[in-house]
Amino acid sequence: MDKMTISEFYDQLLSDKEFQEPETGNLFFPAYIYQYDSQDEYNIRTQIVNLKDRLIRPNNFIDTLILNIYDEFISFLKDEKMGDESILDLITQNDTEKEMSDTIKDVLFNKANSLEFFNYINTKANTHFKEPSELKKVYLMLYGFGSIFPFLRASTYLKNFEEHVKGYKLIVFFPGYYENNNYHLFGEFHDENIYRATLINP
Repeated sequence: MDKMTISEFYDQLLSDKEFQEPETGNLFFPAYIYQYDSQDEYNIRTQIVNLKDRLIRPNNFIDTLILNIYDEFISFLKDEKMGDESILDLITQNDTEKEMSDTIKDVLFNKANSLEFFNYINTKANTHFKEPSELKKVYLMLYGFGSIFPFLRASTYLKNFEEHVKGYKLIVFFPGYYENNNYHLFGEFHDENIYRATLINP
């Protein structure tokens, strides 16, 4: 059977009035995963933007927050200071080799998996969902896990972010597939079973 398309995802789930209520669905961890072929990355990104446009129309009136986890990480590194310079500036200045040094890789890995970065995303989400609006705010859509690999995996992110997801539904777009109780990033790299998140299109 073919996987659910983005359009079907909208028709069958996102536009469903019952699902649009934050307290329906997976009550223990309101996180959902939409898997797709990594070769469709840029097409999927366009369709995610289209989802936002469709959800904000009068039949839904939903303001969706869409974040690219890779872009957010870059912004986080720009904001993180060491002395008078940002972490990003220090990394780019000191890593002139074509091949990224092991030291720089370690710094990026540690920063991507840090409590500070997860709090950075949480602050951005809270700002959106708590800001007064005439529109309903239900969905946080997150993509870009192919771009931020190997520094942060979707499974690691979800495990560390679980405590923050309250009052909205998190939808993660995953460039790979689920098989034999495990996720496979790009169809190749093993990414742990995210057992508490709900797979939308098995």
